[in-house]
Amino acid sequence: MSALDLYLKEHYLNKAKFAAVCNCTATEIDTLIQAQLLPAPSYVVTESARIYSAVFGEMDAAGTDAGEYFHPANAVWYNKAQAAIAAHGDQAAQVFRQNFMQEFVDAITELNTTLWHVQDSFTSDGAVISAGLQTRADFAWQHFLMGTFSLCVANPVSAAAIARKEILQEKLSALTDHGNKRIYSTAEAKDLLPLVDDYAHAAMWFSPAEYPRCSRKRLVDDLRPHLLTAIAA
Repeated sequence: MSALDLYLKEHYLNKAKFAAVCNCTATEIDTLIQAQLLPAPSYVVTESARIYSAVFGEMDAAGTDAGEYFHPANAVWYNKAQAAIAAHGDQAAQVFRQNFMQEFVDAITELNTTLWHVQDSFTSDGAVISAGLQTRADFAWQHFLMGTFSLCVANPVSAAAIARKEILQEKLSALTDHGNKRIYSTAEAKDLLPLVDDYAHAAMWFSPAEYPRCSRKRLVDDLRPHLLTAIAA
């Protein structure tokens, strides 16, 4: 069993297990994905030992069981999809999308005032830049459907949780030159360390195949030692 296989088994469910958690069939999962009422699997491992990641593309997957892998939190989205179908019938997919987009926009609006100025979506005095905010919401929706957030967000149970992880990453990236900055004052380090901890809590661990290129390595594991050194000095 490979390290990748262990990671997938610890943090994800194959389609059969995911369907069992949702108390439905694998065919129903496929139907909801096709109808844009459920995220696609974040990982697909082929019989030829290749893995396809929603973020990092194709990689080697030797020693890893073939299958489609879903974040357990997607069961929450399955239940939301079923509620939309029950309430809205043929309009369920449209309502599901609208609800996601509105929650995401509301979360970004709040985060702009409480966490980080989202420059492409709000002016310095807080006025909405409609085109920028719509672009963000559209981007988030597409990546939600692709399974991206089920790969990179630790607990993607809501559009608000997704938005928070995204803005935490943006803020941390901006203040650290995407994790490339190495020298910090003591004051800078003390301000940044809680932000690193918040991001570490919000972000997924990433699989061994992806870890060398992932944001968690740059913005948590590589960055934290430099901040601790600056504080100690």
